Amino acid sequence: MNSIKRDAISRQIYKAAIQDDWDSVSHIFETENWRLNAEISLYGETPLHIAVGTNSSHRFVEKLVKMIVTSGNGVGMLRTTIKVGRPYNALHLAGKRGNCKDAKLLVDYDPEFPQTVVSDDGGTTPLEMAAWKGHKETVHYLLSVTRDEVGLSGTSPFRGTPGANILTQAIATGLYDVALYLVEKYPDLVGQTNYTGSATALSILATKRNDFPSGCHLTFWQHIIYSRLDDTEVKVADIESGGRGPARTLLRRIFGKAPYVKHIRQIKATHLQTEQLVKQICSTLIMNFEDTTTWKVLGHAIHIAVRHGTHELIEECIRNYPELIRYEVEGLNLFKAAINHRQEKVFNLMYQISAHSLDTMAKVNGENALHLAANLAPYHRLRTVTGVALQMQRELLWFKEVDKFMEPAQRVSLNNEKKTPRMLFTDEHRQLLTDAQQWTQNTSSSSTVVAALLVTIAFAALFTVPGGNKDSDGQARFLTDAVFLLFVISDAIALFSSATSVLMFLSTLTHSSQEDFLYALPLRLTLGLISLFISVATTMVAFSATLVLVLRDKIQWIAVPVTLMACIPILLFLWLQYPLLLELVRATFGKNIFGQQNNLLLH
Repeated sequence: MNSIKRDAISRQIYKAAIQDDWDSVSHIFETENWRLNAEISLYGETPLHIAVGTNSSHRFVEKLVKMIVTSGNGVGMLRTTIKVGRPYNALHLAGKRGNCKDAKLLVDYDPEFPQTVVSDDGGTTPLEMAAWKGHKETVHYLLSVTRDEVGLSGTSPFRGTPGANILTQAIATGLYDVALYLVEKYPDLVGQTNYTGSATALSILATKRNDFPSGCHLTFWQHIIYSRLDDTEVKVADIESGGRGPARTLLRRIFGKAPYVKHIRQIKATHLQTEQLVKQICSTLIMNFEDTTTWKVLGHAIHIAVRHGTHELIEECIRNYPELIRYEVEGLNLFKAAINHRQEKVFNLMYQISAHSLDTMAKVNGENALHLAANLAPYHRLRTVTGVALQMQRELLWFKEVDKFMEPAQRVSLNNEKKTPRMLFTDEHRQLLTDAQQWTQNTSSSSTVVAALLVTIAFAALFTVPGGNKDSDGQARFLTDAVFLLFVISDAIALFSSATSVLMFLSTLTHSSQEDFLYALPLRLTLGLISLFISVATTMVAFSATLVLVLRDKIQWIAVPVTLMACIPILLFLWLQYPLLLELVRATFGKNIFGQQNNLLLH
C-alpha cells in the first residue's frame, strides 16, 4: 500500500473514530488487513486512542476492542501507547477525559490494565490521571479496580510519591471523599510529599479556603437552608459501597431535586468533608509519625493556610499540637505571618494565647510586628473591601490593633531603614491616602450635586402644592385629603434628609486626614448615603402622591402604575449603591474585625 492511500485511509478512520461511525470503516479492518493499532495521526495515536479520547464514540470503542481482543495479541494492542509526547495508553486517556464507560470496557477485557504506568512520567497510573483531572465517577471506578501491588514503577500506586500524587490531586480537585478514603486506608500518605517534593495533603488542603465555611459567602436565604440541613443529609458517601448515602429525610424527599437546595447541600457536604479530612490528617500524623515529621508537616501547612486565610485548618492543627504557634518560616511565626498577610481571623487566635503575645511580637530581621502592620497590605487583601477609603480604614485598624500588643519601646523601635512603625506606615500608605482622599472627594462631590438638586425640588414643592390653594382663605384645596397628607410628610422628609445629606458630604471635603479615615469619614459617608437614599425614596413618594391627587378624578387607575414606576429609581439606587453602603454600614456600625475567635485552647 503506497503512502498516499495509507494517509487517505488514516484520515477516514480518524474521522470515523471521532464521529462514532464504526460501520463506515469496519470493512477496512476486516478485508484490507489494516493493523488495528496502526498510528493514524501525527501524534502517534491509534484508532482506539482517538475514539476513547472523544468520550462519545462508545460504540466504535466497543466494536474495536472486541476485534482487538479476538486478534492474536489482544492485550498488547489494548495497551499500545502514544508514540509522540507522553506515552499514554487508552485507559490513561479514559481517565484524563473522564470516560468511565470505556474505562469499564477496557478493564473488563484486561483486569491488569489499571496497574499500567506512564514509564517516563514518574509512574503515572490511569487512576492518578483521573484524579488529576477531577473526574469523580471515573476516579471512584478506577479506585475500586486498582490494586495495592508493586508494579512496573517499582512501587505500589498507593505508596510513596505515586500515592501522595493521587491524594494531593484528589484534594486539589475537590474529591474529598476519595481523599478521606485514602487517608484512612493508607495513613502513611499524610506525611508523604507529592511529585513537587514539598507539597503534602495538608498543605494542599490549606489552599482550599473556599471549601471551608470561612471562605463561603451565603446569602440570607442560602444560610437559612444551610442551617436546616441535617449533617446526615450530607454525610460523606462510602466509596466502596458505590456512594450510597443514608435514607432520605422528609426535607430531602420534598426539596431534594430542587437545584437551589441541591447546590447548598453540596456546599455543606464539602464543608463537612474538609473538616473531617483535617481532623483525620492531624490525628494520623500525631499517632503514626515522629514529632519531627509532624512538626514539619503541620507547620508548613499552617503557614500556607495563613496566606490563604484558612483559619479552620489552623485551629485544628493548633488544637492537636499547641506548640505550632512558634513555628517559623523565614523569621515569621504564625502571628507575624497573619499580620503580614492581613488575615484577621488567624490573628484573632492571639486572644486565646495572650501569654505568648509579647514574645511573638519581638523584632526579627530588623522589624517587629508593628513594622509588619505598617507595611502596605498585599493587593488581594486590600481588595476585600469596597472603596479606597475603607481600604485605608482597614489598614489603620490593623496598625492600631497590633499596637495594643506592643511594649512602649517597640512602638518607637527603628528598622534597618531607621524608621519607626509610624514613620513606615506614613511612607508606605502615602499613595493609598492620596487615592482615598481623591475617591472620597469624587464620591462626596457627585452625591452633593444630587442631594442639592433634591433639596431644591423638595423646597419648591412645598410652595406649589398640588391642586393649588383656595381663593377665599388661601388654604390648599386638598388639605383634608389623606393622600395630600402623605405628600406633605414625604416631601418634608425628603427636604430634611437631602439637606442632611448635603451637610454630611460637604464635611467629608474639609476633613480627610489620615486619622479621619478610621471612624469620622466612614461615619459621615454612611450617614450621607443613607440620607440620600431616604431623600430619593420620599421624593418618589411625594411625586406619586401628587400625580394621584391631580389625575385620580380623570384617571382612576393611575395610582398602581405610578407607584410601580416610582419604585424603579429606588431599586436602582439600592442596586448600584448597595455594595458600598453595606461595606460602610459594616465598617461604621458592625462588629470589630478583631476579637476572640473561639475557645480553642480552653478545652
